[in-house]
Amino acid sequence: MPLRYVDPERRTTPLSRLGSGFARSRVGQLFAKHVAARTDPVLSRISNGKLNWGALVAPSATLRMNGAKTGEPRETQLAYFHQGRDVIVVASNFGEDHNPQWYHNLVANPDCELGGEPFHATEVEDPDEYQRLYQLAERSYGGYRDYRGKTAEQGRRIPILKLTPTA
Repeated sequence: MPLRYVDPERRTTPLSRLGSGFARSRVGQLFAKHVAARTDPVLSRISNGKLNWGALVAPSATLRMNGAKTGEPRETQLAYFHQGRDVIVVASNFGEDHNPQWYHNLVANPDCELGGEPFHATEVEDPDEYQRLYQLAERSYGGYRDYRGKTAEQGRRIPILKLTPTA
């Protein structure tokens, strides 16, 4: 099944706004960190990419990559959106004070798969491009605004990665 195209400027529905409100709540954040993050890759795999906990909030797909230290295969479920053929992922880590492990894995081993399609990851370094993409991310899911506020207080800049198709 090909990776679903996600337009960051798509119109939201009342149901997706309700889901987003829950996801941004304290209970929703705890659920996302401790339940959804661990079970989404399994749900996605058994449903052939059609089911995951955040389906109403932000479309996601399973990212497969190799570990930064071990080189062993790793996977996680990530929200994403498209910019042309490229896919954009945001290493927000729910606004925590450190980057998620998958970010370190992609920096060390940039060849990966998202939704079963091959990509090469590069970090967005250009300040203007970063700002433009982060604004699109916030339009795609309002929680990124919350995360940026939390990480700014901690002095952490949330990385954005561009996944370029390799096939």
